[in-house]
Amino acid sequence: MGPLFEEIIVEKVSDKISEQLIKLIIDGKLKPGDKLPGERQLIELLGVGRSSLREALNRLETLGYIEVHKRKGNFVKSVDATLQLHPLKDLIRSDLKQIVQLYDIRRDIEQFSAYNAALQRTEEDLIKIERCVADMRQQMEGNKFSWDADQSFHIAIAQATHNFLRVHVTTNIFEFSEEFLKPALEEATRQDDTLKIIADQHEAIYRAIAQGDADQARRKMAEHLLWTNEKLTKLLGR
Repeated sequence: MGPLFEEIIVEKVSDKISEQLIKLIIDGKLKPGDKLPGERQLIELLGVGRSSLREALNRLETLGYIEVHKRKGNFVKSVDATLQLHPLKDLIRSDLKQIVQLYDIRRDIEQFSAYNAALQRTEEDLIKIERCVADMRQQMEGNKFSWDADQSFHIAIAQATHNFLRVHVTTNIFEFSEEFLKPALEEATRQDDTLKIIADQHEAIYRAIAQGDADQARRKMAEHLLWTNEKLTKLLGR
């Protein structure tokens, strides 16, 4: 017969803090790029001591859940951003036409992000996506493509699916591809009325999501990214 009693193990406060913050990240309540409250505020919110909090934050940084920006604070990191992607970057650097294949992968993921966003979005999600569309139009008034506004729009749609992994994968695609796609898109959007077309396409995607039309949202996203991919293909062909 085994022992009737088990030893009581008291968890460290820092471990409990880490577990709570990791759960918030996994549940999507803390998203990639979100800034954590300041140290004093976290101490007050969690009811813990400074040493336990700092130990927990150090652990989260080591595990790759957060990153520290000096004099700015602690920010949630994409959970797969620590993957060793340098060989892939080297491959694309050696042949920039691989950007088109990268865009193919992005299109496969994002058209179903739009589909699921139309089914899962909340009013708060819609406000965020609509604000992104407005920000993009404002940025484009200067006749210049805004990578940040475009990225915010697509990530907001991923967030509207309420799928933790989808948000992190989408964020990581943008982080990985910025070196290659940002200059290519800036070059491609100098042509004709390309900026207006992109803004109109984003507007159409938003409307389909707002109407809860999943099939239309998927189609509009696929059309938008296919159109952009064709622009990139012609540019790289030259």
